[in-house]
Amino acid sequence: MAFPIQTAPVVFPRGPLSRRHSQSNSADGSSSGNPPAVAVGRPRALVVGTDDWAVDRAVATLEDASFTVLRCHDPGEPAFPCNALREGRSCPLDIGVDVVATMRARPLRSAAEGEFGIICAQRVGVPLVVAGLSPEALKPWASAVVDYEGDLGTVCAKVVAERADLVARPAHRAQRGSV
Repeated sequence: MAFPIQTAPVVFPRGPLSRRHSQSNSADGSSSGNPPAVAVGRPRALVVGTDDWAVDRAVATLEDASFTVLRCHDPGEPAFPCNALREGRSCPLDIGVDVVATMRARPLRSAAEGEFGIICAQRVGVPLVVAGLSPEALKPWASAVVDYEGDLGTVCAKVVAERADLVARPAHRAQRGSV
């Protein structure tokens, strides 16, 4: 179910992005490969999008909102083959993610090649947040859509919190003996 959220504008940092915004998911210990260290309690977001520059902006916004960010492919690399198919790398979904966010930098009628991670994430039940231009194409599968003035970090945090609450409720009922 999508819901409009009107909060502060999405923050797009100016100037070059730091190296921390270009981490990938390989297992060899190099800068073009290690999964980012996951702090306990930090939600994890798979970030995809129509263009690398838009994904970079979404990564910066989500990292500023205390998310650990994972990607299907390194910046500048082709979307296919993804990290799941590359030697020494891991699929973000195998690592574990709480939400998938797509940043759409241009109007498209369907998913772009850089958004294919949405398909994999939807298959395993990871909620989708859509931000940017023409969210209508992906709206039927979205848990939330970030409107033009919305804040991607806030929306993703809300989706993760709602999902955690849904998962926790049955356990709470079981503890009270009313399953």
